[in-house]
This record gives sequence, structure tokens and C-alpha cells, in this order.
Amino acid sequence: MIPRWKLKRELTRLLSNSAKFPASFTTWLFGAGYYDFFLSGRVQQEPGEVDASPRRAVYLMFPSKGLLASHERSLRYLLRKNIATTVVSNFPLSPEDKKRVLALCHRYIERPNFGYDFGGYRDGLLSMGDELASLEQLVLLNDSSWFPITDKTDWLDQVEALNVDFAGAASNYGMSRPDPESYRSIKVDYRTDHPNFHYCSYALSFSSRTLSHPGFLRYWKKFPLSNSKKRTVRRGEIGLTRWAISSGLTHGATFDSATIPEKLASLEEARLRHIAEMLIIMDDRKLRQLQARVESQLAAMPKLDLIGFILTAAARKGVSYATAEFNIFECGFPFLKKSPLWMEQDTSQKTLDLLERLNTPASLEALFEARTFLTRL
Repeated sequence: MIPRWKLKRELTRLLSNSAKFPASFTTWLFGAGYYDFFLSGRVQQEPGEVDASPRRAVYLMFPSKGLLASHERSLRYLLRKNIATTVVSNFPLSPEDKKRVLALCHRYIERPNFGYDFGGYRDGLLSMGDELASLEQLVLLNDSSWFPITDKTDWLDQVEALNVDFAGAASNYGMSRPDPESYRSIKVDYRTDHPNFHYCSYALSFSSRTLSHPGFLRYWKKFPLSNSKKRTVRRGEIGLTRWAISSGLTHGATFDSATIPEKLASLEEARLRHIAEMLIIMDDRKLRQLQARVESQLAAMPKLDLIGFILTAAARKGVSYATAEFNIFECGFPFLKKSPLWMEQDTSQKTLDLLERLNTPASLEALFEARTFLTRL
């Protein structure tokens, strides 16, 4: 006989799934249509002061605390690279803030906050109309990261050097997810054929060959907008990456995850210990348990074990978050994710510490914003 508690659990699960099904199914079929028919009328557009260019960008932001200095820094970077930017805001700007944005962009779009970053990207991209297919380059960026946080490297120069059709700052699921307890024996085999492999959407670049591909515009027109983050990741980051690969487009990331083991092996043990201490781990109970257990053992941990621990964190949580210390100080990675500030006390403190030690104009600017944000929580 089935235990009562188990029967209750299964009934609850079935009811929960059945309740979610209509919304999921409707979003998949009609997400773009729902937005285009019911919400797009609330989209507002204004021309900016920057002239059109064959190189374009869509910069998506959610300025709930107003336009920040770091927003302007990102826009000035794009302007210096001769890129005409369409700014898409998922939150209304004040007249004063809008005036500052218009001075730095080609077009400004204010829209309902629907569809996460891919919803905003879609509006910005579709606003270019027939121009899209004739552009030399299109860049997608959003304000989930501080960028550029360091001038040690120039991201768009790195993209150009890759010479690929579809480029990201970083990728995810290129390394298999190991069991945290097996960190001493981890073997990294970077591959792009994992079904969930994708280039992270906070920084993407498309070549003229991609932009002129008929499937590119079709992908965005039919994109199933959703206010579910998981669905957006699956249909957005993963879906776009799979489309590009299956279409025969060349692709790559400016942060080469395949080289991490070699770069870690070249570092002194003291430096590896600090990188291990500074790992940013969120939303992974098993990995956080391991982190708590080995913290007191790092001083005596052998070099190979330190490397295995760092690689395990990178493989399970992605390099964009876990290895920020290594990325920025050892590789000059110009992006730093903001969300660790409000996720856990330790991830918040590590982010603040990293910004303070980096000690660049951009990092000190970000440090001020971070501390201001935390006082308002």
C-alpha cells in the first residue's frame, strides 16, 4: 500500500504541473504574439544624438535606481568603438536621465518589463528593420554585469580577433558537471556538443554573415517571450546557440574556458589558495557544503587539489560567476556580474572586496554603486 505522505506528495506534484501546463504551453505558442498584440503599444521610441553606423549594439538596462555612472561608462565604451547603440530600458527613466542617455545613443526604447533580456534584445533588434541584414556587426549587452570593469583587455578587439560569426564573452555547459566530492579527480574536457551548451547572453556579438542569414531574423520574430527565467534561458541562450551551431556558423568565446586548467597550473600555490577562497558559489547546496568544509583546509591543500576545487566550481556554476577573481586579475576579463551582491552574505562581501582591490576608476565607481545598493535593501 502506498504511504499516505507519498500519495499526498504525488498528488500535489501532479496538480502543480497541470496548473503550470496551460501557461507554459500558451507562452510557447503565443508569447511573441501576446507581447506584440497587447504590450507593444506601450513601447516608446525616441531618436538619439548618435548617427547611424554599420556597427550597431543593443544595450539593455533595468535602471530601477536611476541611470548609473556604470551605464554611461558602457555606452561611452561602445561610442568610442564607433558603434551606434540602441538603448532599451525595461524601466522608465526620468527626463534628466533620458537626456543623458540620448546624448550617447542612436535610438532609445522604453518598454514593459516582459521577457527578460531576450525580450528587450528583441525589441531593439526588430527596431532596426531592413537595416539589420546589411550591418557589419551587432552587439548585445545588458547591465547584469559591470562592463568594462577593467581596461586590461578590450572585449570588442578580442571579438574581432576571434574572427567568428557568433561570439560570446563566456560560455556555459562546455565542461561536464562533476560531483563536488570528486573534485580531486576532475578531468576537464571542453566541448560544445552538450545539449545545454550556450554562450552567455550578457555579451554577444554577431557578424554580417549571421545578420544576413534568413534564419536569424526569423528566430527573433518567433521567439517565445516568457517571464519565466528558466524558459528564457532554454529558448534564448541555449536556443540561439543551438540555432547558430546547427546553421553552420562559426562561433567562440573571448574567455577560453578550455585553457583554464593550463593557466591555473602556471600559478603559485599561494595565488591558487586565494582564488579558491574567493570562489563565488550560489544556488548549489552540495557545492556550498563542500566549500564550507574545505575552507579551513585550504592552507594545507596540495596544488592539484586546489586546482580541482576551482575547476569543479567553474564547471558547476559557470565561469561568469564562480571564478571572477581568476577571470579579472589573471585574464583581464572586463565583466563582473552584479547578482552575487544580493544572493548570499559571503558572495556579496567577496564582490565588494574584489572591486576594492581592483582599484580602477570603473571598479571604484562600481564599488560606490554596490554599497549604495546594499544600503537600500
